[in-house]
Amino acid sequence: MLRLLLIGIWTCCVTLASTYGAAYWKSHRGAPQPEAHVEKLEVRKVKPISVPIISEGQLKGYISAEFSYVVVAPEKSHGGGHGEAAAGDGALDADSYVMDEAFRRLYADSNLDFRHIEKFDLNAFTHEVTQRVNDRLGSGLVRETLVKSFAFVPKDDIPH
Repeated sequence: MLRLLLIGIWTCCVTLASTYGAAYWKSHRGAPQPEAHVEKLEVRKVKPISVPIISEGQLKGYISAEFSYVVVAPEKSHGGGHGEAAAGDGALDADSYVMDEAFRRLYADSNLDFRHIEKFDLNAFTHEVTQRVNDRLGSGLVRETLVKSFAFVPKDDIPH
């Protein structure tokens, strides 16, 4: 009889200790690590541009270029469409800014040698376009400007 009573007390102690240990372990194992926030990027295409190249007072041809740019994808709850991205307090149309900056940079670049277009530094060009667009927008909306096509078309090759 004493033996049966001791086995019952021992069973209760083991049960209580294991329940306490499991509860303690569960509450002190630490908060789960939050998932790293991954930015969803989106590539947006802008309309092609044609920039007249004037040298020595004469039209020599056109630079035909097509660009796209990378932005953080807008939240789905805002229903943003093409050319819009959530930035600050409202949606901005970066397409026009990218086209404008690219056109200005190409048109005003006195170092651009249309006879040797292959020597044009596209990396510096796209970096400057990205930086100037972000400066004008007052945010880091545009992450990168990409070149889809870039070619010089001489005036003589254009059908009249």
